[in-house]
Amino acid sequence: MTSEEQAMLELARIWAPYGGARPGDILVEFGMSPARYYQNITRILRTVAVRNLPIAERHRIEECAARYSAQPISL
Repeated sequence: MTSEEQAMLELARIWAPYGGARPGDILVEFGMSPARYYQNITRILRTVAVRNLPIAERHRIEECAARYSAQPISL
C-alpha cells in the first residue's frame, strides 16, 4: 500500500463512526471528489494489505463508501 493509500484509509477509519469524512477535507487532503475518494477506498479495502483491519471497522468504512457510490455524480 502506498503512503497516499495509507493516508486515505486512515482518514476513512477516523471518520467512519461519524458517517464518513467531510467532502471539504477529502478535497483539501487528496484533491479529489468524495465519490472518487470512496472508489479508491473500496479498491484499497479489497487488497490483502488491510487484512488486519477489524471487521467492524471495515464494515463501517464500506457503509460510508456505499453511500457515496449510490449518489449520482453531478456534472
